[in-house]
Amino acid sequence: MGNISMEVACGTYQFKVEYSKIKDIPKGDFISSPIFIVNGHDCKIQYLPHGYDDNGIMRLIFAMNCKSGDVTASFAFGMLNKYGQLSSKACRRVNMATFRQNLWHEHGVSWSMEQSELESHFVRDGCFTLICSVTFMSESYKEVPKRYINGILPFNIDDYLFQLLEKKEAADVSFEVDGEIFTAHRSVLAARSQVFNAQLLGPMAGRGMEPIKIEDVKPMIFKAMLHFIYTDSLPDMSDENVQLVAMTQHLLVAADKYALDGLKILCEDRLLRDISMDTVISIMTLAQQLELDDMMDECLNFICEPTTLSLLATREDYVQLMLSCPSLRELIGYHIGSKIWRTA
Repeated sequence: MGNISMEVACGTYQFKVEYSKIKDIPKGDFISSPIFIVNGHDCKIQYLPHGYDDNGIMRLIFAMNCKSGDVTASFAFGMLNKYGQLSSKACRRVNMATFRQNLWHEHGVSWSMEQSELESHFVRDGCFTLICSVTFMSESYKEVPKRYINGILPFNIDDYLFQLLEKKEAADVSFEVDGEIFTAHRSVLAARSQVFNAQLLGPMAGRGMEPIKIEDVKPMIFKAMLHFIYTDSLPDMSDENVQLVAMTQHLLVAADKYALDGLKILCEDRLLRDISMDTVISIMTLAQQLELDDMMDECLNFICEPTTLSLLATREDYVQLMLSCPSLRELIGYHIGSKIWRTA
């Protein structure tokens, strides 16, 4: 049997919602986005602020009318926070769903969000923005048209950029990190990071290939950061002889230092995906240090579960944190009180 090559087509749509129009909308009612086209198929988003039933849980529906046979796709919803960044807290994904030809077929996701949270974290200038991304899978190369999909090229340009980094072709800048030398391309780094832009296109523009010394970053972290800059993804760190959580935390610090917001989101997501009794204290400490509100909220939600809190209270690292950081102690107390008030 021959190998099956999986071709992927993707599309992303932003749905801007006026908060005043949904604030008092009745249960079961929805607002709908305009129809948008992904991979030749008609798509739309339906947003039910208060869901279908008495629990009032917000629901988002992705609907698609297939034009050329039934298709299988995954889709995800997200929200931009008030700073225009994708929130790692407000994301929901459906891995695989089937949509029928010539029929508006729907699949939905739900999540609970207080109105106060929506207002404080996501509403800006009277509006908030929902993000919907769709990925189509095909077992045949020919089944995926070679066209632009909502402005996204159907080939993976990241592969070409990564090869450029790996082969060091036309590299015009180098860095020394704890004795190791890394080469890269000024234009790529400057385009991806305002910090690198200021360094490489400013006073250091005429330094040629004389290595620029990087302080306070380990070589493996700098290498992972370059991987993201060229590919927009995290490298596979499973083979590294280090703890994955610790490495991701160091990478998050580097992402903050070099103003790589996309990398920060990926690192936050990876840390929160596997949050546990053993990692929550260090993650929460880092969230406070870097002022990452979404990550802090997730840590507080985890800690303030009654069973978790009673177990953590006996751990030395938790006790030391509470003694050394009164503001965190107050924040946890406030969060516990808020949860009790909401469930009363």
